[in-house]
Amino acid sequence: MRSIKSRLTLVSMVVLVIFMVLTAIALERAVVKRALQAEEDGLQLMIYSLLGAVDRDASGLGITVSSERLFEPNLVTQNSGLYALVYDRDKRVVWRSRSTTLEFPQIEGIELGEWQFETRQHLATPYFRLGFALQWPDINNRLQDYEVVVWRNAVDYFEQLNRFRQTLWAWLLVTTVLLLLVMYLVTRWSLRPLQKIGLEVKAIEDHQQAGFEQEYPAEIAPLTENLNILLKREHYQRQRYRNALDDLAHSLKTPLAVLTGLGDQAQFDKAQIETLRDQTERMNQIVSYQLQKTSNVAEASLSKPVDLVEIVGKLLSALEKVYREKAMRVQRELPQTMLLRIDEGDCLEVVGNLLDNAFKYGRGQVRVRGVIDGERSMRLVIEDDGEGLADHEIEQILNRGTRLDEATEGQGIGLAVVADIVESYNIALSFDRGESGGLRVSLQFQST
Repeated sequence: MRSIKSRLTLVSMVVLVIFMVLTAIALERAVVKRALQAEEDGLQLMIYSLLGAVDRDASGLGITVSSERLFEPNLVTQNSGLYALVYDRDKRVVWRSRSTTLEFPQIEGIELGEWQFETRQHLATPYFRLGFALQWPDINNRLQDYEVVVWRNAVDYFEQLNRFRQTLWAWLLVTTVLLLLVMYLVTRWSLRPLQKIGLEVKAIEDHQQAGFEQEYPAEIAPLTENLNILLKREHYQRQRYRNALDDLAHSLKTPLAVLTGLGDQAQFDKAQIETLRDQTERMNQIVSYQLQKTSNVAEASLSKPVDLVEIVGKLLSALEKVYREKAMRVQRELPQTMLLRIDEGDCLEVVGNLLDNAFKYGRGQVRVRGVIDGERSMRLVIEDDGEGLADHEIEQILNRGTRLDEATEGQGIGLAVVADIVESYNIALSFDRGESGGLRVSLQFQST
């Protein structure tokens, strides 16, 4: 039973069969109870009609039933299946219907004013019997005890009941089979998305496709979407390793060239030694940075949510100290909290690079805004009052190793790293000219 479809089919079959059997039993009992009640009510009406035809007998001390006031033809037709008898206090028959040609056992233990209904066998034939005990005044107005008993042949009733049971269980069997077939088809149809997932996983393993491409129900869509994020992150991670190695090799060319030039000289003076140390330290910093960047493998969908407002506050506090001489004015327009599901190191890398550029190239003011666009969408906008960039320059700064400002220290890969990170998290990154004429950077992402 390793198949989900087999498990659901078996459980559904067991539950359905039990439910249908219990339903049939309950329905049968309800029908039988109602049919018996109808028989009892019919016999009660018969007794009431008999009481309406009761007269005193010739002596005036007993009672009899007037045949002229009996409106039930079965009581005057022999062996009609409906029989009535009246007993006195001594259990003697004082009146019997013309239909009665058989001897019936007397009723026992019936109390005054009590109705006694039962089903019993008599001479191998099933009967319904209803008895009623009452008192009737004689000619001297003294109350005498009597019992009125009505018998009805129940053969037809039990034959109809058996036919009903056969029909009920036959339809139950047919309905159960049809429902099982429908449930099997529904289960197969409901589990088809899982089968499609298995086929797509096989296609991904065979490198026939890069991710899940089919549309899935709302219950499964988050799973495939997150798996696509994981697959894309893994792809970008491999690309980042390759890019990091390229960056590392590119960044080490100049320091290595300097060291090579120094090595060609016979002697080293103090300035050359200092240069050698600076270049060596620079190489160490580049290696450490690139290794730290490539080791960051946190997945967007599985990362703990970070508060973007808190991170921006920490970075602004640090940058205000670094650029203290510029006396930059920071205008903050941030909500109380902005939760983002991203690795904290990646978030610091992206926001830190963008804020550092704003402080570096701004003349005296930096504006940071946080905008919540909906339940799960928000933007972070960083704007400076510098000279800004033209459209062709914006395209250039996103290329690795390209620096528009050669006078400022750096390796020219900061914004390229930012572009790689935001792309791996499906974050929209855009540049344009701000209200003050400087560069405005917008990050559009999904909140948690």
